[in-house]
Amino acid sequence: MNNNDQVKNAEKEAVILLNQAMALAKASMSNNEHEIIRALDSNLKLWVEIETSLKSAKNLLPEDIKANLMKLSKFVERMILSKGLKMTKTDFDCLVNINMQISEGLIEAVKNNLAREEAFSLLKCAVDLSNARENNSTSDLISALDNNMKLWVYIKTLASDEKNPLPRETKGNLIKLADYVSSRTLEVGKNVDNLNQKALDCMIMTNLQISEGLMSKRPAC
Repeated sequence: MNNNDQVKNAEKEAVILLNQAMALAKASMSNNEHEIIRALDSNLKLWVEIETSLKSAKNLLPEDIKANLMKLSKFVERMILSKGLKMTKTDFDCLVNINMQISEGLIEAVKNNLAREEAFSLLKCAVDLSNARENNSTSDLISALDNNMKLWVYIKTLASDEKNPLPRETKGNLIKLADYVSSRTLEVGKNVDNLNQKALDCMIMTNLQISEGLMSKRPAC
């Protein structure tokens, strides 16, 4: 599963959580047993699905968040199965609040983790470029330049996406940086035997600075 798919899945689950929260809120004010059972059953199935997703090796959420969600899942399942139609208004409110809070936090958690992955990729490319130069390895340098180019093409693609939630100015700056890195890569790649040290230094520093910026925007744990 790629990063875009992961974000889309998080958004989908967030919407479902909100819909279930609304259904639970309505059920809490209803005297219709069928409506109550339907809302509780749907919410139970949702959290079972979330629990299954958390156990998947493809899930990109950080381990601490997955562990907390797993505990919440068990709590929700236990409450619904043990109380059923005996659920009080307070119990319903508890489930509604859980769904709403997790819906809000789910997308943010995934996007923060994706930012961390991109920061790591930028850092790795910077290190690979530096090591290739230090080792005076033409083949390693060509490989590092190619990987760095691919990474920045990917970053430009993300920044160009209209659905990307980043501020317009930030996206514009990333696109300009991607174009800059591409031109520098072509410049360096034209003559790796007579390396343009200044151009390579600029590429490495660009990666390091953007990597640092991405990491600094992550919330403290």
